[in-house]
Amino acid sequence: MNESKISVRYAKALFMSAEEQGIVDRVRDDMEFLLKLSSLPDFRELLQSPVIENKLKRETIRLLVKGKIHELTYSLVELVIKSNRDSFLAGISRSYIDRADRYNGITRGSLTTASSIEIGLVERIRSLLEESMKTKILLDYETDPGITGGFLLKIGDSFIDGSIRTQLRNIKKELTKE
Repeated sequence: MNESKISVRYAKALFMSAEEQGIVDRVRDDMEFLLKLSSLPDFRELLQSPVIENKLKRETIRLLVKGKIHELTYSLVELVIKSNRDSFLAGISRSYIDRADRYNGITRGSLTTASSIEIGLVERIRSLLEESMKTKILLDYETDPGITGGFLLKIGDSFIDGSIRTQLRNIKKELTKE
């Protein structure tokens, strides 16, 4: 079984329990917290180290998260560690967050421009996207001078590449074609 299937199965089980208890959003916040925690090198090393015993991992994680996350989320963390699936915690967190967002009618997206634009314009773009797609959109914004100009927009599974970099690359392909 590959990593994504394992992560999806644990996330689905957690989601079903959270939905039954009416705490989908609370657990989503917990999973955001765990995802951020999983991005820390020391925490990642703790989870992935085969040398550290499960008992010590559980105790260390208990000290880090107990009282900061809901009991349901904590029981999942314990189960994951006990089952030697601790390296999947970040994937489980991402999968749960995606599932909770879909449940709440939220679509995630990202907008990348070559230079910074006013936050008001980013909000206007988000608003227009919400209006046309009939869904709430959480839009991450970043700049990347490497795209030379234009923009990259990813909403759900859709991707629009309006970057100058790609246009120049396409022109180069056309000119070097024989």
